Amino acid sequence: MTESELHLSRNYRHSWKAKLEFYLIHTESVIAVAGLVLLLSLTLAEIAARNFFHTAIPGAEVLDRYLVLWVSFIGAVMAVRERHIKIDAVAAWLPPAWRTRLERPIFLFCASVCFGLFWAALRFWREEWLHAPTAEKWIAALGIIIPISFFLLTFHFILRFIIGPRASRRPP
Repeated sequence: MTESELHLSRNYRHSWKAKLEFYLIHTESVIAVAGLVLLLSLTLAEIAARNFFHTAIPGAEVLDRYLVLWVSFIGAVMAVRERHIKIDAVAAWLPPAWRTRLERPIFLFCASVCFGLFWAALRFWREEWLHAPTAEKWIAALGIIIPISFFLLTFHFILRFIIGPRASRRPP
């Protein structure tokens, strides 16, 4: 368990919203690690197959591309929720009292922007799925990570709006 997960489990033990966030964070972390391990394993297997057996693993190149997307998009969700990426650039110039007052409206604004991106990505993915040839439906299915990641971002921002900002251990 990481330090941030321990912090969450200690401080929000009694809130169902915080428990939901805790389990969501844990699930996202497991998916990201599994995707990275699968990506590395598949890439190494593909290199070994090409160098030693002069053959390729069917579909490995396409799967590698989509695994990069999966790891990247889940990593982006993890970066935003851990405050490695701050979307509120204007708040950095405001006094701390104003920053505190603006935290929740900023979370709500970020959630609405991410929801718009989720909706657009979902519509785009659905069209891709509907028009994909039957033999390539599995490839279209892998593209679902784009709308899923924007949905997760929306969900995290809504949770932060409801629960409130986390206590910051470092200056913004």
